[in-house]
Amino acid sequence: MKAALFTFVLAYSLNCYCQASPRKVEKQVRVLISKMVKRSTEHKAFLELEALGCPGVPAIIQQMDDRRALPDKYILLIDKSPQARESYRQYGVERVVDALDRILNQLTGESFGYVDTDKDEAAQNAERAKVVRGWRDWLQRTPSTKLCERG
Repeated sequence: MKAALFTFVLAYSLNCYCQASPRKVEKQVRVLISKMVKRSTEHKAFLELEALGCPGVPAIIQQMDDRRALPDKYILLIDKSPQARESYRQYGVERVVDALDRILNQLTGESFGYVDTDKDEAAQNAERAKVVRGWRDWLQRTPSTKLCERG
């Protein structure tokens, strides 16, 4: 399972998304986000979004304020940190925006808050809005060459 997942991610990472135009990447992100809300394609979409790498970061941030519920409430990402204690990072995620936040964190090393699912829906929505604002502000002030230097 571990080797198959790694091979899948590696194959997508080697795809040359880096040469795709920003408009093409935006379209890819839109399509992959629509696949996230379908049980049969959700987890593959997570991996494909991550495989877009730094060229996908601006498009993901632009489209991340999507509050649709996810079919499976978790995301599994390969932990690439040299200090990793485990091979994977696993998170509980309720909404598309939550999963995109985790993928962006994986790519960039940045974080702009946390959604406490024990709180009521209004409080969760306020936390999600804060996270989205954090990402958008960060994108505006960060040169494109430095988007993934911490990830």
